[in-house]
Amino acid sequence: MTRFEKLAAVVALALALVVPLIFDSYLIRVAATALYFVILATSWNLLLGFAGVLSFAQAAFAAVGAYTSGLMCLHLGTPPIVGVICGGIVAAAVGWVLARMCLRLRGPYLALMTIGFSEILRLVLQIEHEFTRGSLGLEMPYLFPMDEPNHALGYLVMLALALACLVAIYKFVNSEAGLYLKAIREDEDIAQAMGIDTVKWKINAFVVSSLLAGLAGGLFAHLFVQVIAPQMLLLSEMALILAATIVGGLGTLAGPVIGAVLLVVGQEVLREISPHAHLLLFAILVIVVMKFFRRGFFGLLQDRLRSRGLLATVPPFTKL
Repeated sequence: MTRFEKLAAVVALALALVVPLIFDSYLIRVAATALYFVILATSWNLLLGFAGVLSFAQAAFAAVGAYTSGLMCLHLGTPPIVGVICGGIVAAAVGWVLARMCLRLRGPYLALMTIGFSEILRLVLQIEHEFTRGSLGLEMPYLFPMDEPNHALGYLVMLALALACLVAIYKFVNSEAGLYLKAIREDEDIAQAMGIDTVKWKINAFVVSSLLAGLAGGLFAHLFVQVIAPQMLLLSEMALILAATIVGGLGTLAGPVIGAVLLVVGQEVLREISPHAHLLLFAILVIVVMKFFRRGFFGLLQDRLRSRGLLATVPPFTKL
């Protein structure tokens, strides 16, 4: 990372840390929601942005983590923090099974299988109301033993997970494994001809992505949602993850962060106009970005900074 990028990261972290000090509970909750989608978009970006794997199951893995934790707390009396950890592990295990089943496929077939998985899981959670409470919603105990939820504390916990996610993915994509993933993304046939086990590394990326999504889903549910329902698996949730990554900058580390913050805040602003206006915003932004600056807002910002001499080179993790 260049000196300017390190400075930008420090400034962004400082701004994130002062959010609980200057905003009320509602805006803190909005900021925490943005962090939740930062984790989901960043982990999904590991698949499509770095490995070239198109999956529509990211919201489903977040639901797996949330429901695993909630059901363990309800039926086994497990402490919430243990449930969150188990939820992440179960999401990773489900991701491994799904990856083993479908990652030998390519293109639209893989995408269709992940959509099918998400819809089947949503229907199962909705139908099995005696166990999951279906559309009535599954009550999630608060993560900490407090009488009233503390949104400021919950926000800081979500921020810690988001930072851990960003650091983990940064280390992953800048390691030998990251080089393999980028080679697979550029040309899977050539990567396979050079001796790279393409299926193995795509499965590894899928498992890491699923683990992070599961942890985010469980943690956010215990801290802010309190009652989860199968609606969290709707394709509109996946649309927000997809739009945040593309609008921010696919295949970059900072892009999904920028995109998630912009879209979550924009969604809250448009909620006053119409409950579905944010879907129009997502569609317009994706079309504009794909048409005029395909590297997203982060790529556009890079170009402006480079033209002013603030960025002399492009670090490896920011390349498409």
